[in-house]
Amino acid sequence: MNLYLNQAAELVARFFRFGGSLPAVLKLLSDDDLMAWWVESLNAKLDANPFEQTVEEQIAALRVQNVAGNWGISEDVFERLAQTAPAWPKGKDAYRSLRIRFGEGDDGVALTFERHAAAVKRVHAKFWRWDLLLSAKTPYNGEDVERLRLLNGNQSHHTVVEWIVIDDLSANRKRTDITLVRGSKSLADEGLVLGWLFPKRVEAIDYDKWSAWYCAGYELNVPENDEEPWQHVPCVYRDLRDGATDLDANWRSSDDSGYSVPLLRE
Repeated sequence: MNLYLNQAAELVARFFRFGGSLPAVLKLLSDDDLMAWWVESLNAKLDANPFEQTVEEQIAALRVQNVAGNWGISEDVFERLAQTAPAWPKGKDAYRSLRIRFGEGDDGVALTFERHAAAVKRVHAKFWRWDLLLSAKTPYNGEDVERLRLLNGNQSHHTVVEWIVIDDLSANRKRTDITLVRGSKSLADEGLVLGWLFPKRVEAIDYDKWSAWYCAGYELNVPENDEEPWQHVPCVYRDLRDGATDLDANWRSSDDSGYSVPLLRE
């Protein structure tokens, strides 16, 4: 009880110290609507995403990568994005982001992956990528082996630049494995875009408050490691030892709660 009273006294003292007044206190005590607004505003602030970006900031970041990567995105696309941006979603780990795909089918899947992986590397001073996280067909035992594919099928891959919304990047941390929570709305290349568009979110990864994430809309084939194909799932994570941003992959049976399996908004 004494602790509660001490905290209440400190709250009142801070209220006045930051410009509050006795008339304001009396108004709060007598006006239910005002009190409700005050509490709702405070809760909204507590639930706000500290990594929120304006539309202008996001388009500027895309312009930088467009030039650095020689992506060839035209000015009319930037104008369309500026005019069609959805509102920033509510939620502490919710994001307005982008889907940026290049080319069609198998070749497009590989090109998109490599361009975004290169952008992640450009943005982060320390970067590491698993040697077996490959995007195009690569020889193994004398045969060209397919390495990376979309869960939705590579035929679904088309050139596009558009807004997307992720309501909870921390979704599905509690699970028995990835396969039970992944689906048609799982992030694929969209998860890589987050890696370069929101570098501070990557740098915040601590596997407790802020998770790493799987790009479970991808399937990865690693015959060097697996008896069965398509057992791995790419992920974006941070090495806590040296602070490097890493592109890696893990077994699709992973239940590690330090990693999320986020979904796109329906």
